[in-house]
Amino acid sequence: MAIRAVTGKTMLLTLSVFLSATVMATETDGSFYTLTRQQGLSSNCVISLLQLHDGRMVAVTDSAVDVYDGQRFTSVPIDTALWSSLPAYHGAAHLFADRDDGRLWMKHWGRLFCFDLRTMRQTSGKAVTADDFFIDDVGETWLLHRRKLTSQKGRVLHLPQEAGNLQDLVSHADSIYAFFGTGRLIVYDNKGRQAYHSDAYDADAARRYAGTSLVVRGADGCFYQVRTGSGGAILLAFNPRKRQWRTLQTNATWMHTLTATPTGGLYLTTPDGYLRLHPQTGEQQTFNELHLPDGTVLSTGINTVWLDREGGIWLGTYQSGLLYTSPLSGIFDTRPINIDVFPILTTIYLHGQPLQVGHEYGGRTLLQVVPPYAESLTLSHDQNALAFQFATMNYVRPRSTCYRYRFSGEGDDWHTLSADSAAHLVDDKGVLYLPLVGLAPGRYTLEVMATTNPGHWDTDRVRRLTFTILPPWWQSPWAYILYIMCGLLLAGVAFLLYRRRLERRSREQMLLLRIQNLVEQVNQYNSPAPALVVLSEPEPDGDAEQEVPASPEPEPSAQEKEFMARATQLVEQHLGDPSYGVEQLAADLCMERTGLYKKLTALMQQPPVAFIRSIRLHRAAEMLRRGQCSIGDIAERTGFSSPSYFSKCFQKEFGCKPSEYTDE
Repeated sequence: MAIRAVTGKTMLLTLSVFLSATVMATETDGSFYTLTRQQGLSSNCVISLLQLHDGRMVAVTDSAVDVYDGQRFTSVPIDTALWSSLPAYHGAAHLFADRDDGRLWMKHWGRLFCFDLRTMRQTSGKAVTADDFFIDDVGETWLLHRRKLTSQKGRVLHLPQEAGNLQDLVSHADSIYAFFGTGRLIVYDNKGRQAYHSDAYDADAARRYAGTSLVVRGADGCFYQVRTGSGGAILLAFNPRKRQWRTLQTNATWMHTLTATPTGGLYLTTPDGYLRLHPQTGEQQTFNELHLPDGTVLSTGINTVWLDREGGIWLGTYQSGLLYTSPLSGIFDTRPINIDVFPILTTIYLHGQPLQVGHEYGGRTLLQVVPPYAESLTLSHDQNALAFQFATMNYVRPRSTCYRYRFSGEGDDWHTLSADSAAHLVDDKGVLYLPLVGLAPGRYTLEVMATTNPGHWDTDRVRRLTFTILPPWWQSPWAYILYIMCGLLLAGVAFLLYRRRLERRSREQMLLLRIQNLVEQVNQYNSPAPALVVLSEPEPDGDAEQEVPASPEPEPSAQEKEFMARATQLVEQHLGDPSYGVEQLAADLCMERTGLYKKLTALMQQPPVAFIRSIRLHRAAEMLRRGQCSIGDIAERTGFSSPSYFSKCFQKEFGCKPSEYTDE
């Protein structure tokens, strides 16, 4: 029957049923879609497949490991120089993922490769030194050394020599199932003690199927095992409740891979195609011919098969890349679908450009892991224009994908979006593009959910991303502390300046008062003696008491007055002589310099130099008030060597410049 496939360059498996390329497959009821190198796959030779917990598909090709996030492939080239030796493993490619999907391990013909999915880089597997390597169904790692198997939790299993090489390990219901190359199964309890063992076949069959092994657990609780060897391949089933083996099928050629469906069916790949069978009913269908979009017929070359959690079937081929089909496919099928989808953060944009892992932006590395693993971001204040792109692994009808998001910067309400929303944030391929621009500094949380049934949202499957936008340095706490310290410093400086100004004004006022007293005293010495003040007689009635004036300050003696008048007169007589100083004044007064210093200090509270300068400056101030001479002439007439020195001394005495004195 005719079925459709998408081959456009922009498909990337967000598959549109409106494209016209077709694929024909005999006896199949699904629509096949193709992914090849044209859509970003590293190589058309696919060796192995695996689905991660968030739904992304891992395809190992002959040259790289490809991770598909619903929109595009991200490839990690395989570097054989980074492999570790596993001498006890003799099978083809076998993939394991850590419990948190942080690392991917691949065993391949006696070698071990490790890939860091968080950074999409291959790391050295040489850190693992063991004979073989396993990761069980619950994600616990086991290392085999000789006949001792040790888990990362410290559990130890001792393997009997006669059982042969350990090929598969499964943990289920507190038991550990170890499958050996001889066809023997040994079951251990959770303490590492052997509970029982069972052989799948006799010794003759053990020799014919001693090659490789692959075990899966079916929906019915049974273990299904494909074994290969010189005798071809055999498909076995083990019922742990009955502890019985059953042979389902033998084949003269090899069976490559095996996967189980939720409804109890099995899919197997062979060199001649792939087949579907039901172990309980024995019903079987064989699909051995596919017509590819380019017109070629694919009758061989199907290498591996994987059934994803959405019920879709992935086929890896040797030359034609990936093929995908789903029981929900159908161009005219409009029934509502309800498949388990999870929002995958595929890209983070900063100012319209995608962030790259390990790259520096503004001097800092913003993204240490690829977006699907990113949990937090720290951005500067000018990195506040962000956008986030989400996708899901909804291959069947991507346009049916609905999203809900909640952003802490917009309150606690959930916003529902779909391809039919007016905001047009979800495109026809089921991709959500959520821009967040102009964000203020602060801490934000973005939460996103996805579903194909708008009436049902799984609140346990929420993708969360927290990010912090730092304030600019001038708004940071340290900046505010600096502002406070600077303010306190400025206030302190202002207070000191104000205090010094007050002290200077106080000194100037005291000095002016002393000069005024000096001038008054000099004028008093040069004027006639004042008349005595006679107290008035008491009133005739004799009742009123006579008022006695307050005691005046002690006046200088006549000799002191005469000395001060003589000293002032001598200075004024030599007012214009800049060389007239203390020596000349002492000589004119017939005194020694020391005696003159002591006497003037006692009478005027200032030394002779200050006494002479004060008289000169006082007379200069009188000249300035009269305004009859220029400042230069006044400086010369009062005995100063230069106008600048005069101005300096004048400002020190009176607190202002000579040019400002007459304005006051």
